[in-house]
Amino acid sequence: MAIPGQTRLLEAPRQGDGWVFIDWKAPVDGGAPSAYKVMRRERPAGAWEDVATAVITEATLVEQPKGKELEYRVIAINKAGEGEPSNTEMVVL
Repeated sequence: MAIPGQTRLLEAPRQGDGWVFIDWKAPVDGGAPSAYKVMRRERPAGAWEDVATAVITEATLVEQPKGKELEYRVIAINKAGEGEPSNTEMVVL
């Protein structure tokens, strides 16, 4: 089994009071993902932290910090390991 490729086209098309909906596309190369790790950091240089795990290519994240510049990224994972992080998407809730 190969590790997954890079998750693609992360975007945050909808957001509201303390929540954000994100979606992305599955990798086109590498092994098949078994799940996706959603990570967040505070801009410009906060530490990345895991905020959710998804088995489909979307997630609604609730209870997110308000009034801060946040960056999100998604990493495809399977038993062989983790793929390259997606692009980052910046939001302010």
